[in-house]
Amino acid sequence: MVYPCGYNQYGKKMPRRAKKRQLGSPWFRRRLFLTVTFSETGRPWNFRPRLWLVVGVFALLAIGAGALTVRHIIAPAAATVDNLPQITSAYEDQIDELKNQLSFRDKKMDVFAHEVGVLQARLSRFESIGQKLYQDKYFGQYLQDYNAATNVDDGDIAIDSSPLSIFEIASQLATAQRKADDVERVLETGYELLSRAQLSRSVNPHMWPVIYPTTYISSHYGWRKDPFSKKRAWHGGLDIAGAYNAPIVASADGMVTYVGYRFGYGLMVELTHSGGVVTRYAHLKKVLARNGQSTRAGEVIGLMGSSGRSTGPHLHFEVLVGNHKVDPQPFIRDARESAQMLAQSQPEAYSVESVQ
Repeated sequence: MVYPCGYNQYGKKMPRRAKKRQLGSPWFRRRLFLTVTFSETGRPWNFRPRLWLVVGVFALLAIGAGALTVRHIIAPAAATVDNLPQITSAYEDQIDELKNQLSFRDKKMDVFAHEVGVLQARLSRFESIGQKLYQDKYFGQYLQDYNAATNVDDGDIAIDSSPLSIFEIASQLATAQRKADDVERVLETGYELLSRAQLSRSVNPHMWPVIYPTTYISSHYGWRKDPFSKKRAWHGGLDIAGAYNAPIVASADGMVTYVGYRFGYGLMVELTHSGGVVTRYAHLKKVLARNGQSTRAGEVIGLMGSSGRSTGPHLHFEVLVGNHKVDPQPFIRDARESAQMLAQSQPEAYSVESVQ
């Protein structure tokens, strides 16, 4: 027969303590046996804490950890939520500032594009002026000699492709504008000098009047020994020796005012230029111009000969300013080599058959 808990084998009710021993202690009253030693021969330390105490300590630790978690994670998140309007306002201010910067950059880029267009237009104008300077007979040769002497290279220019800030671009553009201003002043000055030189050359004799590979001055302006009388006599022009049929060209722009035979001069052509300047070309073999004809500098007007009072083929060249004969050599001396080079480079254009 089995008796219920709290009764002995004889069926009698057990005392309370005996009943507890029979049932055993509850779990929270039980003890844990812990032995701690710090070495193999050290004194052992025995602990018998009750289970509820251990559970309570772990519970307190868990609660503390949760409190720390709430403080360091949840609390800042809550504070962030509370400060969300201020944070949103700060981000909106940053967005507005970025928009203003983008708007400023767009405006500056528009200004830069306009200034680049102006620079391109100025460069086109510079190119046009430079072409006029290079095409000029005298300025062009000077510029070519200058470029050769300074080793000017028109090759590729190294361009830095690294990104630049808007202020660096503005600085480089300002530098380019200053350089363009300097170039413009130089070109304007050169163009003005070219215009004055062209105007001066169109009025005053400036071209060597004989286009022939070998020419030389056989008699200068001034006093000399006359080849016929052998006496001292005044020579009012410049004698340029050459060969028969050597082309004679106008020394400046003008109009033919006389064509014919004149005593002492032989067959001659007289040109009148602006400003009262007159040039005479005497001792010709043949005249290729006519009275009233307008001529340009370098245009063939006759062929060299020995007509009139002459001892051999040459050109007697005179320059008159205000009806007074002046020395022609200062007007034409710098063009002698150019005339000889022109005759050597274009022999067909200045042959007897082509000029007649």
